[in-house]
Amino acid sequence: MANRRKDKSGKVLRKGESQRKDNTYMYRWVNNDGERECVYARTLDSLRELEEDINKEMALGICRKAHTLNEQIERYLKIKVNLANSTKENYRYYFNHVIKSSRIGQTKVTDIRKSDILLFYNALTEQGLSIGTIKIIHKIIRPALQLACDDDVISKNPADGCTKDYTDNPEKKYALSFDEEEEFLTRIAMRPRMKRYYPMYAIILKTGMRISEAIGLTWNDISLDKREININHQIQYRLMGGVTKLYATDTKTSAGRRIIPMTDEVYQLFMEQRKVWLNTKKAPDFAVDGYKDFVFVSHITITGKCMNHNSVRRMMRTIVSMNDEREVKLPDLSPHILRHTACCRFAESGCDIKVLQYLMGQTDIKTTMRVYNHVDMERVKREPDRLKELNQQSEKLTPKFTPFCRELM
Repeated sequence: MANRRKDKSGKVLRKGESQRKDNTYMYRWVNNDGERECVYARTLDSLRELEEDINKEMALGICRKAHTLNEQIERYLKIKVNLANSTKENYRYYFNHVIKSSRIGQTKVTDIRKSDILLFYNALTEQGLSIGTIKIIHKIIRPALQLACDDDVISKNPADGCTKDYTDNPEKKYALSFDEEEEFLTRIAMRPRMKRYYPMYAIILKTGMRISEAIGLTWNDISLDKREININHQIQYRLMGGVTKLYATDTKTSAGRRIIPMTDEVYQLFMEQRKVWLNTKKAPDFAVDGYKDFVFVSHITITGKCMNHNSVRRMMRTIVSMNDEREVKLPDLSPHILRHTACCRFAESGCDIKVLQYLMGQTDIKTTMRVYNHVDMERVKREPDRLKELNQQSEKLTPKFTPFCRELM
């Protein structure tokens, strides 16, 4: 009689069972469609519980088919109900445009090895995708494969640790100084073709709106009578179906839905923007997913249509490029720097932290708190200078006293 195979502890293994090098167990079988499949488990007892389920399914004619990575991601996105709408939409964008057509996307999860994922990420890097983008793709692939682990389809997640070598320098979050803020707006006003966008940039700088929220503003969202800005959606600009287009979506988070009260300065800026809007020829019947009458419209290339993110950033790069001819130098700018500057200004003014969190539309108060901590440190750094000034003023007002000054004795 042939020797029966055993595991490392001496237990006899059944047909299709095997123990792997990492001490986990695997069971292979041929399904009702004639295809070979396998499942994994940490213990032999757990594996045999799976075998019982498989045998019952086989008896009922059910085919337990291993999903491809694409199918597994679709499965993951369907059950992940707590993802913010904008996050899920972002994941779907990268899934459809990067993963779906790739070889690894069409591979069964049971056949994917860690080296396959590492090679996929390396290929994306060579195609010019940023480290940040690869990390987003990893946030899609890894949890989808973890779901396969939890379902005992695979024994371990091949995506674990696949981005440990991908480190990047995140965009430094800094606020403009008062001089830099004034210089930025001055440069916009100086340029004849750009000064019509002065109200838009100033409003973003004074309210802290996200660029997608500002671009999405319609005049229906603005109440000049109540002096309120109703943030209830955003406009994104992305490649979809092979075409870069504008599309409307919900706010980044539920906290993004908010009403921002206008200061007198912001109210006057909206009044100026109204004049700009009335004097701009609008594209007839232009709308983005039902939204129309956008507050900030373009007069270049696509006349009268709402602004897009690339145009806003391109103008900001032009403004920074004027450094050689200006005394005050500006750092690299992005719409997020304007938002961060507004947040810091609110914090410096002593705005209540919960009110600031609401105004900025932030879900996590820790994000708001980091701004407060940054502002507090800047105050600490400025405090010695303030005390020095007070001491100098005090010295001017205090009579000089020495033991030899009889008049003051």
